[in-house]
Amino acid sequence: MADSTLQIIHYLASRYCAGRRTGTRGWKRAQQYIIQQMQDLGILPFYGESYIQPLPQLQGNIEGANLLGYIPGQGRLKNRYIMIEAHYDHLGLDEDELGYYPGADDNAAAVGIILRAAGHFHADPPQANRRSILVACFDAEEPPFFNSPHMGVERFCKTNPEVLNAIDLAVFLDLMGHGLGTETHEKIMDSFFLIGGEKCGIGPVLNQLETSVESIYPRRMGIHAVPPSGNYIAFKNRGRPFIFATSGRNHFYHTLFDSAEKLDYPKINRLVLYFSYLLRDLSTAPREYFSYTPKGAADTESLKSLKEMFQVMDPETPNLDNILNYIEKAEKICKSNGNLPLPEQSKLLHLVKLIEQYVS
Repeated sequence: MADSTLQIIHYLASRYCAGRRTGTRGWKRAQQYIIQQMQDLGILPFYGESYIQPLPQLQGNIEGANLLGYIPGQGRLKNRYIMIEAHYDHLGLDEDELGYYPGADDNAAAVGIILRAAGHFHADPPQANRRSILVACFDAEEPPFFNSPHMGVERFCKTNPEVLNAIDLAVFLDLMGHGLGTETHEKIMDSFFLIGGEKCGIGPVLNQLETSVESIYPRRMGIHAVPPSGNYIAFKNRGRPFIFATSGRNHFYHTLFDSAEKLDYPKINRLVLYFSYLLRDLSTAPREYFSYTPKGAADTESLKSLKEMFQVMDPETPNLDNILNYIEKAEKICKSNGNLPLPEQSKLLHLVKLIEQYVS
């Protein structure tokens, strides 16, 4: 019997896994545990009888491993995939080896969410033509591999071109375990950001799911409104459809204090439901929803998301009236022109940073 989401997160963030640094004993324990959870949830090994894609000769002559399982589709769509992914590696021990980096929010929580969401899907799949679900936990996302050819996602893309071309959409999760603030309004605390949907046609699916789970607020944002970060970049650079889900960084990010007891488990459990519904809808969605559009933008959706969050901030928040007035003017520009001109798009990034400051 598979563990609960809470149990998965606590195990991966425990001293037993010692920070899950690629190539270490704790990383190996995490790897074996994730494979066991996939087996218990009915997720089949993707590589014949194995869940492991070896990653030999990483930087520092370390050997890593991507973990991949799948849930078979059926009918005419069974050879197409929706991928859901969360990296499972972290930073390991601190320099003095007196403590370890638990990596609960980064990224044990997202691993727990994708495993349990896939388990929900497996237990009650659509009885129709549907895509297979590829469940991936990539390795080597953290330093010293980040933004290098050694990243697990980069190795996967380079060595599995046929699979890559069969993935209609990849859903990446990172930093999904915390609420946005501790004493903020529910519509801020229980929000998370969905980025990249503007590059393909899945807007109708995301719109349909916007209110599917009570007290979860998916905030659609254009990719240019957030700093680039995470495994999704490999798909973006290859012109492959993706969405990136994140709650952003909190002040425990990459510290010894990113521990399991600090996470928001009611929110996490609702996210499991949300992503199980998302997998269900994506698995049967029309093919035209997945055409990649490099110049696609989502300024209207970004402004809507930002406005809804700023509107419920403390009225004493500095410059709040000016911010809301700017958003209203920007919405009028979008209504006339479709999207914001490039100089105005850069201001969206500043507004996102203001939200990060507000919830920190």
